[in-house]
Amino acid sequence: MIQLRSAAVQRTITGLTLAGVLVAALYFRGPFLLGLVLLAAALGLWEFYSLFWGKTGRIPSRICAILLGWGMLALTWMHRPQDALVCLGAGFVLAALSFLFRWDMVEEAEAFAPGGIFMAGLAYVPLLLLPATYLTSWQLFLVIGAVAVSDTAAYIVGSRFGRHKLWPRVSPNKSSEGAIGSLVACVLFCTLIGAASGKAPWWAFALLGVLLNAFAQLGDLFESALKRSVNVKDSGSLLPGHGGMLDRADSVLFAMPVFAVVDQWYPFFDRVRIF
Repeated sequence: MIQLRSAAVQRTITGLTLAGVLVAALYFRGPFLLGLVLLAAALGLWEFYSLFWGKTGRIPSRICAILLGWGMLALTWMHRPQDALVCLGAGFVLAALSFLFRWDMVEEAEAFAPGGIFMAGLAYVPLLLLPATYLTSWQLFLVIGAVAVSDTAAYIVGSRFGRHKLWPRVSPNKSSEGAIGSLVACVLFCTLIGAASGKAPWWAFALLGVLLNAFAQLGDLFESALKRSVNVKDSGSLLPGHGGMLDRADSVLFAMPVFAVVDQWYPFFDRVRIF
């Protein structure tokens, strides 16, 4: 009981600290927000590669991926998305050359695997984080807040009322009751934000909540499957009570690009607002 209570306190302190840093980044924006995004990308990439290559495996490949990821994010922030795609293409060329020379020298049956993992990391972390460099503070607040509310509701409802496993092979601890609680909380949060500051009608924000929650839960399940495929519990230990950076960002990585796409076709906010 004492251990559970201590873990909950630790989780709460870490969560509040992260919330404070995010609010400051959304308020000051500019280089402060970009720096936070670059840091998150570097940590996320390092954790992703550690799942497959161990904590110290293929250091040069990791550094190369981080630099390419930073290039993608910084160039998008500078309103040069076409150059950001060049960085992604350069990553593929490097991965292809690695495969080519490795296979030519030793003809390994798994020669393509390292290059595939290298590219998967670039696509999973910095590519999905690109919208964080151009969405407004209010849009980012909506997405991050929706994910945070979803995760919190899933944890609380699942802990108290969870009886039926959602997808036991992928994530044994997640329950259907927790998933439903997560969905309801996310829809309510998005609807309230829409009623307070949105351009679109409330029902559009309610539907947006359904969409964001669906992809947030898929992102969480995807990262759970990655960890189970290599038999680890957390992607890292950076955040006490929460695990690693990917353990916290997995849902945002899936939800943010979805919002960015939908918002291009159906704007949800009339003007830039910061709280």
